[in-house]
Formats: sequence, structure tokens, C-alpha cells
Amino acid sequence: MIDDSSSQIASNRAALYHWFALAFIAPPTEMEVVNMRDGKARQLLIALAATPGASRGIEAMNEVLASGTPAEVTSALCTAHSRLFYGVGGHQTASLYRSVYSSERGLLCQQATAEMERVLRQLGLRLEDKVCEPSDHLSIQLEVMAQLAMRFVESAKKSSGALSTIQGEQADFLIAQLLSWVPTLSQRVVEVDDLGFHAGLISTLQAVLEQDLAFLTQATAIPA
Repeated sequence: MIDDSSSQIASNRAALYHWFALAFIAPPTEMEVVNMRDGKARQLLIALAATPGASRGIEAMNEVLASGTPAEVTSALCTAHSRLFYGVGGHQTASLYRSVYSSERGLLCQQATAEMERVLRQLGLRLEDKVCEPSDHLSIQLEVMAQLAMRFVESAKKSSGALSTIQGEQADFLIAQLLSWVPTLSQRVVEVDDLGFHAGLISTLQAVLEQDLAFLTQATAIPA
């Protein structure tokens, strides 16, 4: 049997992955900065700080969030995001595409992109027409994890017997599509992020991924 707490955990995991996906696809708005300083997102950051290996990353994020007015912080984060992830920083950038880290020449749309597209088909998922990014973009991969977590919730409501399979899919995806390159990305962001917010964000994400894999591995070993 699956109790309500298991479904709630899966819902929380889905929301967390969605939050990280949004954080890497675009810089935060001023309202989102205020939320991270004083709103519900502030409580999320406090909770994330308790994740093994995440406290220093959260501390770095909080330092930037408290470094000026919401408008000033928003402007600084927008500039940092563009410099790091949109190529504005020239050589001081960090690509958010797995292909760049897994291909010999460090190019976009390589084998990792084709592999991700194959995985999406296998999982019965597809990118919305408005999405212009290659499928191996970090935010897309994080959103896939959010969707898989919600599949667990939906299957639990139907008392489906496929719950362990869904959790196994999540663990496999984490290993192959995220943990295979996020540590390298994290190291790169730490090297080039002068502001420190995104270095804290990516190191926190890495800690969350590692913790989530441990959770999924344990969950799949326990009969539902």
C-alpha cells in the first residue's frame, strides 16, 4: 500500500524539480527575489540548507539576496545569468547543455541531445512546441524529473502496481541524464561565477540530486 505521505513526498519532489528548472531557464524577477528573501521560497531555501552538502550553497545564495534592494539584486542576478548562461561572458561562461560536456569537441546538439530525445520518446514525453532549446538543456531534464515524480502521484491515486517501475525510471534518469554531467557543470559555474549566487544554486542542486538518488534507490528496494 502507498500512504498519503508517499504521495506528498512525490508532489514535493516534483515542485522542487520544477523550481530548479525555472531557476536555470531564466533569471528571477523582482517578485521572485522578494519571495526568496521573505516569502515561501525563503522557507524552501531554509529547508534545502538541511540537505547534506547544500548548506554552503544556500549561504552563498542568501548573501547575494541580502546584498541590496530587491531591484538591485534582481538586476545583478539578471546580468550574472546572461553572462554565465547566454554566452555574454565570452570564455567565462558555463553551458547548460549536456552535449557540451560529453562530446569530444564540446559542441551543442551532439549524441547527448539525440539520447535525450530517445529517452523522452521512451517515457512518452515531448517538448512543447514553444520550447526552442535542445532537449539536453538542464532545465528540460529537471522538468522531466518533475513530470516523473507527478506520475508517481497519479499512479498512487489509482493504486497502480507500476510505482516501483516509475521510481526506477527516475533513478535511471538521474544517473544517466543528470548526475553524469551536473558535477562538471557545478565545478565550471563555481570557477566563473563572480557573484556567487548561481554557484550556490548549482552546488545545491547537485546535493539535492545526490540525496534524491539515495532516496529513490532505497524506495525501489522496498516493496510497495
